Amino acid sequence: MSEAVTAANEGPLLSLRRLDELIAVCCLLAIVFAIAWGVVTRYVLPQPASWTFEVAVMAFAWMVFFGAAAGVRRRMHADIDVLTACFSLPVRRVIAICNWVLLAAFFAAMTALFALQAVLAHGILTVALSMPRSVVYAPLAIASAMMLLQHVLLRPWRHGWMAQEQHAEVPL
Repeated sequence: MSEAVTAANEGPLLSLRRLDELIAVCCLLAIVFAIAWGVVTRYVLPQPASWTFEVAVMAFAWMVFFGAAAGVRRRMHADIDVLTACFSLPVRRVIAICNWVLLAAFFAAMTALFALQAVLAHGILTVALSMPRSVVYAPLAIASAMMLLQHVLLRPWRHGWMAQEQHAEVPL
């Protein structure tokens, strides 16, 4: 396995290094529990639980974003390098650095916009749980910040970063 993938897999799930995965797993469990409880209350009990859909939707959004942060850390997102593979290594390195800068700007913008949305929506309550909507958006800002941090740590200017064995999807 490459160094990038090996380093990402180190440590137990209950560690700070893999916090993004732990949150995503907890969100998946919340989705399963909420949907199962919603089915039970709808078809078995006389009064269906009104909060299950809202919890499942929020947990799904959180799971997607924290899972994406884990994907950035593990370099599991798709690389479409058909065009860039035709270029020489110095040109590919320049393209990789430009791509790195653009993605860092994108993750920073997502963090800022979700944080702003959390602040703006704090006074608005959710329908079923009557919680501030900032509970929906603040974790998305945190996950976006985690994506930014993990992306910044990739450092494409390092020696050997563009080597074939560094890609997560290519086994050794």
